[in-house]
Amino acid sequence: MRFIFSTFLILSLGFAIACQQTAGSSSTGQSADAERSDHADDAPRIELAEAKKAYDDGDTLFIDTRSEAAYKTEHIKGAVNIPAGEFETRYKEVPTDKKIIAYCS
Repeated sequence: MRFIFSTFLILSLGFAIACQQTAGSSSTGQSADAERSDHADDAPRIELAEAKKAYDDGDTLFIDTRSEAAYKTEHIKGAVNIPAGEFETRYKEVPTDKKIIAYCS
C-alpha cells in the first residue's frame, strides 16, 4: 500500500509541475515541439494519437488535473476531475487496474 501511495504521490507531483510549466511556457511563444523537449520533471509524456487510441480502446481512465472550474467548462468525456493539488488526499479514487492518463490542458 505504501508503494502505491508513493507512486501516486510522485506522479501527482510530476503532473502538477508539468501543468505549471506548460501553462508558463505557452506564454513565452515556444512551439509545441520546443515545449515537448524541454521538461524539468520526469513525468512520462505520450503523443495525442496514443492517447486517442487509449480512449477509443476504453481501457484507460483520463484524469483532468485542472481546477474544477476548468473541468466544468470543458473536459474529455468520461474523465474524472482530480486537481493536482488534491491528488494526495484523493488518490484512493484512482483504480489500480486501468491505465491512467492525466492531463492539464
